Order: sequence, then C-alpha cells, then structure tokens
Amino acid sequence: MKISMSLRLCNEEGEKIFGKGVAQLLRLIDKEGSLNAAAKKMGIAYSKAWKILHNAEEQLGFELVEKQSGGKNGGGSVLTPRGRSFLEKYEAFDRESGLIVEELFKKILVKGDQL
Repeated sequence: MKISMSLRLCNEEGEKIFGKGVAQLLRLIDKEGSLNAAAKKMGIAYSKAWKILHNAEEQLGFELVEKQSGGKNGGGSVLTPRGRSFLEKYEAFDRESGLIVEELFKKILVKGDQL
C-alpha cells in the first residue's frame, strides 16, 4: 500500500498559508517568468493566482515574488531571493517529512498486519 501526505502551513486560525499549490505556482512563475503564464499552466484565473500569492506573502510577512509592470517589453515576475530560499526549504521539508511519515506508517500501522 502506498500512502501519500500533504504538507500545509497554516496560521493560528487554521487557514492555509502555504502548501503544494502555492509551491507549484511559485515553480511555474520561476519557469515562465510570469504570474499570468503560471496561472494559465495551472488552469486557474490570474485573479485567483494573484490572491493565492498575495495571501501567502501577507501571512508569511515577506515578498515571494517581485512583480515587474508591463511596458515596451512586457511585464513579468521573478522569485525574490527570500522567496526562492523559502520555496527550496519548503520542498526539502516536504520530501524529508514524507520519508519519515512513510517509515512511521510501515512501523506502526503495517508491522505484522496486512492492509
């Protein structure tokens, strides 16, 4: 049996601040160079992507993405150094905690039992 885990960071009220969706949005912004292009790749409206990003930044207390306004060469978005660092640390934490949870699952729930 394969288990899966979803890591979410929440505030004191239990509201989601950061999780796999926000991480995916940031990775796509990094790849595409644009919040709009990232939103399209995820199949969500630009306004929803902006709200997700804005909420995460507000709750975390720092900018994840630097927005560049349009103009002759068009606008774009890039991860801030702190945003990139946070994303990389979140992804590492997600990977490592997943391995630990899998081991605990085997040790506690599967040990000697057939599921």
